[in-house]
Amino acid sequence: SPCRAGTGPRELQPWLIGLTAVVVFLFIVFVLLLINRLWQIRMRRKPGGLQDTQGTDRYHGPGAAGPAPA
Repeated sequence: SPCRAGTGPRELQPWLIGLTAVVVFLFIVFVLLLINRLWQIRMRRKPGGLQDTQGTDRYHGPGAAGPAPA
């Protein structure tokens, strides 16, 4: 039937399959890094409750809020 000529399943181009694989891989890596980050924050807070970690886990470079150098 001429009406159904272009409605069947299409084969994807090889470059599109590769691009899809890369995007899916990067998304999985992003999710794993996010889970790892949240897990580390949870484990850091768990043993001693709220600890005074100011200055040990943040970068205090030029323009960052913090005590002025003497």
